[in-house]
Amino acid sequence: MKRINKISNVDFFKLVEGKAYYTTDGSKPFWMALYSEEKLLVPDKVCLTQFFPLGDTILFAKWQEPYTYELNLKTGVERVVRDEIVQDVSEQYINYRNSEQKTNSYVNRASGARYVLPYILCEYLPDGGIAENDTEIFRVDWNGNILWSFPFVDLGEDNIHTPREVDRIVKILGVVGGLLWFFTQFGRLVALDVATGKVAYQFSGNPADRDKVEYTQVTGLGDCFFREIDSSIVCISYLGFQVIDCTTGDLAESCVFLEEDPDGIGWFDYIYAPNLEGDYFTFLAEMKTDRYGIGRVGIFDLKARKLLWTEEIIPLEERKATGNHLVTSQPLYMSGDKLYIRDLKHNLHVFQRES
Repeated sequence: MKRINKISNVDFFKLVEGKAYYTTDGSKPFWMALYSEEKLLVPDKVCLTQFFPLGDTILFAKWQEPYTYELNLKTGVERVVRDEIVQDVSEQYINYRNSEQKTNSYVNRASGARYVLPYILCEYLPDGGIAENDTEIFRVDWNGNILWSFPFVDLGEDNIHTPREVDRIVKILGVVGGLLWFFTQFGRLVALDVATGKVAYQFSGNPADRDKVEYTQVTGLGDCFFREIDSSIVCISYLGFQVIDCTTGDLAESCVFLEEDPDGIGWFDYIYAPNLEGDYFTFLAEMKTDRYGIGRVGIFDLKARKLLWTEEIIPLEERKATGNHLVTSQPLYMSGDKLYIRDLKHNLHVFQRES
């Protein structure tokens, strides 16, 4: 990999369909500009709170304005398209928020049908979706009827690390084969039957669950990701990775880094912010001897079970002199032959695979 660019003053970055989009600080307070692959899309004049590329257009919201704007990338024409604020865009629906009425609109991208709910849906189903609050996860239909609910207290407490606290969902992974999979704060992986809300599978890497018969014990789960190509869940920690078959609930694959790749990824003492990218995952890394924050990144091949590439992109001398380093909230993203990562000082580092 070769560094091809370093873009400064990057406030926000995301990949959409393999394309890089980012915003930069503006010339006045709260102003910013939106770029795609270094091409200016929205000029330095507004504060963008949300933006969603959609083919030849971009939907975006401006700070302290209750509207959604559309920018036509071919004509450059900008117009208000809705008196609600765009919140999310999925393959099926566009979600808008009406802050005054405290409602959410869900517009079907194919049919144009609009549904209004008081809930924020985190997963869509043909007749509605899945929502959650502080105490439970539940299924609702498009009329707002709650079809079932699963209280978090039923997950059980962690009487070792956080006694008397209730578990919470960290990430909803998706629905596969009629099962809703999610990962929790207490290090549990759970599948609920979408039709009934009943528990189908429960895995845990938490020592507090060692004697609980309802949990299948696995070595620390770390961060979990849904892999669509084989309907599996890949769980990655600093110790290794595990693959769970979503259709059977079986542990399909397991790897310990120190055993499989001791001179590669096993050489690092700490692995942070793993990010699944097909048959690979990217990560941030650190040695016990490292100082002044994280400076290293890498790519691991899940099939070959070996480290493909690693580099200290912010050297020790620079970290010490500037206070700059990588942060776990900003993982290393892969798109085609390029890598992207943003550091503490808002620099976007871009790498490209060498032929």
